[in-house]
Amino acid sequence: MCTSSIESIRDFIKMPKASTIVFRKLIVAIPIVLLLLVSIVQSVQVVNAQNSTMSGGTSGKTTITTTGNKTVISTSPAVPAATSPNYNKTGFNSLYVLTINGKNFPIKYSINGGKLVGILADKDRTTLALVLNPSANGGSFAVELPRNVIDSKGASNADTKFLIKIDGKGVDYKEGANNENARILSIDFSKDNRFIEIIGTQMAS
Repeated sequence: MCTSSIESIRDFIKMPKASTIVFRKLIVAIPIVLLLLVSIVQSVQVVNAQNSTMSGGTSGKTTITTTGNKTVISTSPAVPAATSPNYNKTGFNSLYVLTINGKNFPIKYSINGGKLVGILADKDRTTLALVLNPSANGGSFAVELPRNVIDSKGASNADTKFLIKIDGKGVDYKEGANNENARILSIDFSKDNRFIEIIGTQMAS
């Protein structure tokens, strides 16, 4: 009789209780809910930082794998838009996302002695207007211009020099290595310069 009772108790202990099942489901669900909340916050941060340094990239991918009562959460690193195969990949540390007619174009650049405030596209004048906040000693600005954004062409579709103006006055500049997808310009500016115009012959429509 006693042995039978003990066996009955053992069988009862082995049986899953309803509360235990609910608790296990909660244990699996809570991390997923928290992850969704974190993902929403991260998405908002990515949008707000779109035009910050090296922004506009693809946010990291999060994968959730559930096996039985075990939940595994893994996150891959974010991939910046600057790694696009259509552009050179070296010599630049910042990215600005230029919007023309609802289309986004990543513009890679580096600036020493100041900050880039913004870039505007003037299609009527085939011009990119750059607004700077220079340092007390001035500096230099290097930019990679995708040809599908702006270019300067002459006879037989040959490359010609851009017209560069700083605060309305024409200035000289240096042009680095070019390829079929982009042209690289380097422009010096003083502590008083705040407005650079890059004028070409054709621009994204």
